[in-house]
Amino acid sequence: MLTAATAIAAAVGNHPQLRAARSAIRRQQHLRYQATRRPNPTAGYLAAEVGNEADAGQQGLFLSQEFVRGDKLTLDGQIRFQEMLLEQERLRLRQLRIEADVRFAVIEVAYAQEQQKLLQRLQQSLDNAVSAVNTLVRSGELSSTAALQSRLEAQRNLMKTARTKAALATAQQALAAVVGWKSFAAPVDVSVLRPDLETDDTLRWDRIQSSSPELAVVRAQQQVARARVCREQAEPIPNLQTQWSLQQDAATDYTVLGIQLGVELPVRDRNRGAISAAHAETWRFQNEAEAITRDLKTRYVRLAGEARQAELQLKTIKGDLESLALQNVSTTQRAFRLGEATYLDLLNAQRAYVSLSLETLELYRQLALIGAAFDALLVSVPPASR
Repeated sequence: MLTAATAIAAAVGNHPQLRAARSAIRRQQHLRYQATRRPNPTAGYLAAEVGNEADAGQQGLFLSQEFVRGDKLTLDGQIRFQEMLLEQERLRLRQLRIEADVRFAVIEVAYAQEQQKLLQRLQQSLDNAVSAVNTLVRSGELSSTAALQSRLEAQRNLMKTARTKAALATAQQALAAVVGWKSFAAPVDVSVLRPDLETDDTLRWDRIQSSSPELAVVRAQQQVARARVCREQAEPIPNLQTQWSLQQDAATDYTVLGIQLGVELPVRDRNRGAISAAHAETWRFQNEAEAITRDLKTRYVRLAGEARQAELQLKTIKGDLESLALQNVSTTQRAFRLGEATYLDLLNAQRAYVSLSLETLELYRQLALIGAAFDALLVSVPPASR
């Protein structure tokens, strides 16, 4: 019997989205290494005054080197480090979404599984009712109308059972697709339909808000933007360009040493546009974080409200309705044995109890989906609430 934990482990174990996310992390690690490398020196041949007075002039070698100033290489590495942290948060977000989708799929299979059992149980009662009513019709104790009514009820439930069977097959196919299996037709553990929801709304919301991977992603983007601000602010600091040369003067046979030092003068371009754009980027992600927080709160309030309504309905069913339905079945059974009730009366009592059980199962399904969404920190919305 498949459990939700087993399905989740199978899904995240070799999911292509997670492999891609890990590759993105490794990419940023390599880019960080590359970003902190100093520029290579340049070496070459140098000649001057060649042909002057029919002489070979000055010929030799040169070596040039650019020295990066303003701690730019460290700042470049910091940007790549923050981008690596961003990819790690994206990996966590993708994994939680996959886990939520798998849990939703398992819940749907368990729900269809239990629904089919209830309808099959009702179908057995309906088939028995048809047989009993036909016997009574043949003996003249009931009219043919009762036989037609019993057959109609049996056919209607048979149609519901067939539809539920198709829904179960579809749910199993959906589960196989999200996990990455070719097919799946085994039963699942129905304990997934009995979630243990946290009762304290404040603690639950605080946990979601503090641990939300969606917020973590946008905060990591904000850190990348701040690192870019520091880098853009360092850009106007000019690098030092140096060149050393060593030449031999053919005319005088002297050795000539040359040294050149140069810096770019930031008189026309001080990178102000790029600095302002980087600042704007930090504000953009700050506003996005606020927008995501509001959206999370909206999702939370809606789902928490649906959970409270479902819990109240379950409390009512478990407190009064379920006992009344059972009492109705047992009372009708006693009356039927004493000849005070017909088989159709007994059938109606059983059908009412099964209908109440189906309604209870639907409420458990709704609570299970909401609980799975809360466990996944609301990164994915339950199918029933989309």
